[in-house]
Amino acid sequence: MNLNVVGGGLTGLAASIDAAERGWRVTVHEARSTLGGRAATLNSAYRANRGPHALYADGPLWSWLQQRGLTPSTVSPSGETLFRVGGQVQPLPPTVGQAIATLPPTAPVDQTFRAWLNEHIDDTKTVEAVIGLTFIVTYHHDPGQLSAAFVHERLRRGGSHVRYVEGGWGQLIDSLAHRATELGVEVRHRAPMTVIPHEPTLLTATMSAARHLTQDPSLHWTGSRVALVDLGLSPHAAIGWFRIFDLDHRIYAARYTHVDPSLAPPGHHLIQIAASIEPGEAFSAAVGRIHGMLDATSRRWPDHVHWKRSYELTNETGAVDHPGSTWHDRPAVMRTPTLAIATDQSAAPGLLAEVAHNATQIALTALDIPRG
Repeated sequence: MNLNVVGGGLTGLAASIDAAERGWRVTVHEARSTLGGRAATLNSAYRANRGPHALYADGPLWSWLQQRGLTPSTVSPSGETLFRVGGQVQPLPPTVGQAIATLPPTAPVDQTFRAWLNEHIDDTKTVEAVIGLTFIVTYHHDPGQLSAAFVHERLRRGGSHVRYVEGGWGQLIDSLAHRATELGVEVRHRAPMTVIPHEPTLLTATMSAARHLTQDPSLHWTGSRVALVDLGLSPHAAIGWFRIFDLDHRIYAARYTHVDPSLAPPGHHLIQIAASIEPGEAFSAAVGRIHGMLDATSRRWPDHVHWKRSYELTNETGAVDHPGSTWHDRPAVMRTPTLAIATDQSAAPGLLAEVAHNATQIALTALDIPRG
């Protein structure tokens, strides 16, 4: 029996390996000339990923990689982490960490995160700082509006077990592609699927791409808009920090070369930044907020820019669950007995990219793929 996997990103390649291990003949259809999707690493002097990326060593994707000997070489966060709170750039105020530590172990589904925090934290400024801290695990302009259970789970997991793939996520993609080829998976480049075949098919692109291909309007879930700015700076740039969490303006910046110098020419800095885009806000305004944060932390940084790219992602940074909804309410993985979708907005649990990976496990089980 054949299985068609649409999309040669991290999720598609992992799914193709899993299916091949179970004895299926697998064909991966990738629209681009290269693999990786959102996990691709730029092949240039500055090896930037498509936005900030991290693996979580306590999650199911990490376990899946470990079981197959595919865990990439990684580095852990280290160095100075700064926070912009109330207009001041500083270490994390002790009151914020103390407030998080005293929160109950679970939160309700049907209450907003802000309302729930206000029940447990007396100081409004601290509440808003905690909300700002959860931007990086939700990519939402105001995580306080979301389901308390949804955000709390991400707050609990997002601060620990973080790992960065050494050399960029392209290293992991290359490893997965090599394993898939060893297992007999056929990978077709520049082969976009336009008609869904009458045989088992797994769509691993974005939810919007799945909606377009299937012409199924029910394939929709709330996401977010994010502005991304990547910078390559000369060695003369006065950058002393490793990470900055701008809790006031929902911005995250990481100087990845601090933990992995291989990502840029010797001595140079590679910084990747993500900022929320509020409803009605122009992309240029979000980029302006990013520049303002850099101005507050790094003097004369524009004088040292060797390389820069800016772009926007819409509904491509994971699902967000509003009060009263959980992952169970998102679009079901199985659409027909032979068609499944595995996106990061599918009905599956997990943190960020783990959702799509968990969706593939649901799909492969539902398709009744026998193990070889």
